[in-house]
Amino acid sequence: MIDRNNPIPLYFQIKNKIFEEIETGKLKPGEKLLPERELAFRYNVTRMTIRQSIRTLVDQGFLKSKGGSGTYVLDRHPHRPKKDKKAVNTKIIGVFVRDIQRGIMIDLIRGIEDKAIDAGYSTIICNTENRWEKANLYADQLIGNRVQGVIYTPIQELENGGKKEAGNETIIKKFIDNDIPIVLVDHACKSIETDLVVSDNFAGGYEMTKHLIESGHKRIAVIYDFLETSIEDRIDGYKKALSDHNIEYDESLVRNVKDYGFTDSFSKDVKDIISNLKTTAIFAMNDLLANDIYYHAKKNKLNIPNDISVVGYDDLPFANELKTPLTTIHQPIYQVAVESFKIIHERMQQPETHFKKIVLQNELIIRKSVKNIK
Repeated sequence: MIDRNNPIPLYFQIKNKIFEEIETGKLKPGEKLLPERELAFRYNVTRMTIRQSIRTLVDQGFLKSKGGSGTYVLDRHPHRPKKDKKAVNTKIIGVFVRDIQRGIMIDLIRGIEDKAIDAGYSTIICNTENRWEKANLYADQLIGNRVQGVIYTPIQELENGGKKEAGNETIIKKFIDNDIPIVLVDHACKSIETDLVVSDNFAGGYEMTKHLIESGHKRIAVIYDFLETSIEDRIDGYKKALSDHNIEYDESLVRNVKDYGFTDSFSKDVKDIISNLKTTAIFAMNDLLANDIYYHAKKNKLNIPNDISVVGYDDLPFANELKTPLTTIHQPIYQVAVESFKIIHERMQQPETHFKKIVLQNELIIRKSVKNIK
């Protein structure tokens, strides 16, 4: 039900689960919530934790507590006309994340929430799970609730034929058409201009590749899962570093892995990349993929870094805890979150200002997963 190992507070996890039940219609307008003691039993937490979750949803206008009666789901009339800015008295920011428990999303949420609280705003976290239908539903609900701004992490892959660019554009335009400012984080949507906050992915790809080359590696494989603007920039940085060091680019070394994780298919991919492509290093486009490669290297009885060097991207907390600590690129995700909230806040005050693109600098973190083969 909830993840006690997750750094996201228990009350916040429960708040999001109740929120999802409201958004999906499982909890209908006017319906009474279970009593606190029953919710506490369901989630195996204290009544104080449940009370905190409910109070947050009450403050955000999703629930209403009636003394001596209980707590009820409010009817929020999601199909309202375009909002009248003078009538808005709520201070709510919508935040779209791809997976609340994976990758960089936790630091992103933490940074946005910290700044929002300081400015007197509440946040609604929309965990899309990379699903078009869910993102689209959240967009309609946030518009219905007249949020004052949205921070959007674009969907990486959509079920509707994989047309993620068109899908993301549709969602972004919904907010624009309703005069709701929106800022994109992590990567852009090429087909529509918006405010954008990213880290310098080109420089990150370049610096990591340069580090591998200076350690003697020339056959450097690249593995990625989703091809988006941030990954394209990292690969462009990889190519430029090769060119600057007079190493010919080999497209067979750049591989899109769809069936990743602890699968037999990925295990075969790793073995093929190392054995048949004669690589000495693998540049994983995120730390989660790098962690999967560690697993498959061990499965194939390969030692990191003696048999194959592996590097990642993001600098997630586990990267330094691996048996062989992972060399990676640190992204300033907390600062990305802070800057994205600043833009939204400014945009709400001055909607006619020019779109901003903020690019923050990364840092190469050298650990022990790269062997010097000079």
